[in-house]
Amino acid sequence: MSSKQVNFYNRVKMLRVERGLSRQQLAELINVHPQTIGYIERQQFNPTIELALNLSKALGVGLDAMFSAEPFELVDEAALRPSAKTNK
Repeated sequence: MSSKQVNFYNRVKMLRVERGLSRQQLAELINVHPQTIGYIERQQFNPTIELALNLSKALGVGLDAMFSAEPFELVDEAALRPSAKTNK
């Protein structure tokens, strides 16, 4: 892990970018204003547990992973899907 601490706020941005989502797109998924996403990513807003849960669902990770102090590997979702070769 880099010297920069990865926390909830960093993970929101990291996961959003990994999934190719803009702030606008993520905001629409969870029904908040895009500025809210920016505030969260810049650590200027502490989300409620409901908002944190909605973020974790939209980003496809468990709430525990969002708040974990442990680093985690980002996984390419395409790598998890069975290929046509394995379905034969």
